[in-house]
Amino acid sequence: MLKEKIAERFLDSAKSIGTDRSRCLRMRYNRNLCSECTSICRSGAITIDEDVHILTDNCSECMLCVSACPSDCFEIEGLDFYSLIGRLGKILSTVSSPVLGCAARENNACHIKTACFGSLSEEHLIALSVFIGNTLQIDLTGCADCRNGFIVDVLKKRINSIETKTSIMISNRIKFVDKKADLKFREMAYDRRGFFKAIKDMTYKHTAGLFDNDDSGEELQSYSAKKLPLKRDLLNRIIKVLPEEEYKTLLKKYFYLVTVTEDCNNCFACIGMCPTGALKIEGNEDRRDLFFSSSLCNGCGLCESFCIKKSVRIEKGFSGENPFSFSNAKRELLCSA
Repeated sequence: MLKEKIAERFLDSAKSIGTDRSRCLRMRYNRNLCSECTSICRSGAITIDEDVHILTDNCSECMLCVSACPSDCFEIEGLDFYSLIGRLGKILSTVSSPVLGCAARENNACHIKTACFGSLSEEHLIALSVFIGNTLQIDLTGCADCRNGFIVDVLKKRINSIETKTSIMISNRIKFVDKKADLKFREMAYDRRGFFKAIKDMTYKHTAGLFDNDDSGEELQSYSAKKLPLKRDLLNRIIKVLPEEEYKTLLKKYFYLVTVTEDCNNCFACIGMCPTGALKIEGNEDRRDLFFSSSLCNGCGLCESFCIKKSVRIEKGFSGENPFSFSNAKRELLCSA
């Protein structure tokens, strides 16, 4: 019992929300009207004026802002989602159906804890269903008594949305458990060697910076820096392992296409405005064109709204040959390719 409690302290540290104003679409372009975070926040804890503010006295840490923001302005400090997936995957060697629990509850029966489940966007849920490779139980048994209990309905709507838009039957892979009697939890047994190996591995990850991001310098607040949001990176990894049918539905519903009309004068201002590096210049002195990669686009629309000529068009859905390649964004060239 002591070993389990000590291990839990190493594996499940407290989480809070950090912000990077340079990722906020409204900070990058003052005419942008994005309200994803403020509209989804039920406690009125987020304000955006000259900066992005979280009113800590109001914030319930439901983490909905984290999952809603298209460009990762909000992040859960101390959480590496890929490490969480890896830890769940390792558990499968001894437990057939691991349990993911909420860090806000002290004595819940689970194998790994994370921040409030409001942080799980559709992309996060798809990634868990694909990469875990077996049934994952999400413990919602304490949500009814929590101030963030509304998250249960949010999660169910997200699952329904995924199954409506794609051919991925995610409800067969992720089980929401809201009754203790239905929770199938089996303790993991640490022998002496295994216990200290787990502590050593986790201590190394903390030291290597895979969990804690202490860099708060100006370089992380640079508006010129290009950063691929986690949700987009997850999708890029997911489509590489999916069957063709599921792969195509993800491209249609979660990826984007950017094109430019003949009015484009190749000023390339949109490249600087793009926060993810989805746009670039290719060509030589005689001819230079705008090129676009769907795998790097989060659909924020900054390029479209910033274009003085109104020649940039962004559409949901990608049907090209390779979403990871850069293609000429000129509409007539793209259509003839």
